[in-house]
Amino acid sequence: MGEQPGVVFFHAHPDDEAIFSGGTIAQLVARGHRVTVVYLTNGDPDPHGALAAVRVAEARAACALLGATRVAFLGLGDSGLDAATAGTGSSWLADLSDVAAQVEAVLRDEDAAALVVYDEGGIYGHPDHLVVHRAGLAAAEAAGTPCVYEATVDREYLHFVETHLVGHAVQSLLGMEIAATNAAPLGVPTVEVSVTVDVRDQAGVKRAAMAAHASQIGPSSEPLTMAADTFDGVYGYEWYVRRRGATGPLDALGF
Repeated sequence: MGEQPGVVFFHAHPDDEAIFSGGTIAQLVARGHRVTVVYLTNGDPDPHGALAAVRVAEARAACALLGATRVAFLGLGDSGLDAATAGTGSSWLADLSDVAAQVEAVLRDEDAAALVVYDEGGIYGHPDHLVVHRAGLAAAEAAGTPCVYEATVDREYLHFVETHLVGHAVQSLLGMEIAATNAAPLGVPTVEVSVTVDVRDQAGVKRAAMAAHASQIGPSSEPLTMAADTFDGVYGYEWYVRRRGATGPLDALGF
């Protein structure tokens, strides 16, 4: 199979690419697509700190496992869960038009057929995820990118499986009990999902990419210790809302 159109994934933090779209990236690569992953932040409030360097290295390792051709970092700081306390250098305080311009440049350079961002609520409301959504849409509009997908989670599906990492993130964000997090206002309802990608055949590489982020997802964490069939149930599907364009490369993967 010859090289297929390029797809750019715009993520907020190192590890988001594996958690929310790792199987999709691997499937696109297997079909001959050139995949680029762009990170808004280095995953550390201090974008030049020791943790930032670790997380950048982990991201490169994870993307290599998934087969991404190009990895780019905008180099901003993690804003934290509360935008009101975001520090200097954080994405939340960055000039949104400047962020969009940098993503636009990548889209043009790659002649991308599609851009993947997050849904309007940032999946679970993290400030950095909201910046990805807003800046990504502006970048795609400016670049004339034919198709935009929003990575999300099917909140109704998550009611019936073990707690997804996004549930733990909501617990931190809202102070909710773990038992309630899968019922929290995260992602979108099933009816709003445009494309569901079954990535169970990529579960091994997805779990390996998650494990590459050892500073965030330790070897004793739930995703890395749960049984294979449980992992398939929780992480074996990836969900997208098609924001722009009639169809695109992800539609060919999903249902």
